[in-house]
Amino acid sequence: MIVLKILGIILLVLLGLLMIICLSSAAVHLSFWDGKFEWSVRYFGIKILPRKKKSEKPSDNKKSDKKSKKSEKNQKSDSDKKSKKFLADRFLYKLQDIAHKADMADSAFNALPSALRWIGKALTWYAIETDIVIANEDASKCAEQYGLMQLIIQNLLSQTGNLIHVKRKKIQLRYDFTEDKSLYQFRCRVKLHIGKTILAGIAFLWNYFKDSSQAKKSIIREKL
Repeated sequence: MIVLKILGIILLVLLGLLMIICLSSAAVHLSFWDGKFEWSVRYFGIKILPRKKKSEKPSDNKKSDKKSKKSEKNQKSDSDKKSKKFLADRFLYKLQDIAHKADMADSAFNALPSALRWIGKALTWYAIETDIVIANEDASKCAEQYGLMQLIIQNLLSQTGNLIHVKRKKIQLRYDFTEDKSLYQFRCRVKLHIGKTILAGIAFLWNYFKDSSQAKKSIIREKL
């Protein structure tokens, strides 16, 4: 009885943790500002990505480089021998691999719309900010580029707005006839709902395997 109670408590704790994870969200920050690209992912206020790179010892790097060079030479010699002997087999294998990848890509493309609907529900744009300056000393070209960029931004925001909920946006688009270089700056904060993201992955995999199994059945029928 005590063992069953302990197992029940452990299961309840695991279910509680799973519920917390599914109901929680991750915050993603993307920024291209002042010529620098930065990104980060925070979960429960803790920065989980990108991870800090570990420093490597130079002596170990030199040894590993020597070993890698030797191994690369050996691999190249072995691959050259194999390629000469089994060129026809490799060519046929390559064709089969391309056909297999084409089938996989087709199944993935067919399964993508169902996953995108859940991704649209899982994403929330908390803040979008742009600072774009269209610069050209030629006034007519500058006006043309400015109108084109304005059209692109409007279409992009309208299309993404139908799929992704946007809470706050600050769009700055200016023109300058005195400069010859344009300026493009962008940053945003995105909230990613974990549970809905998992559902998007499940929907994608379900439709992917369903479509691929149907494709295999049709191929078998054609052969028979």
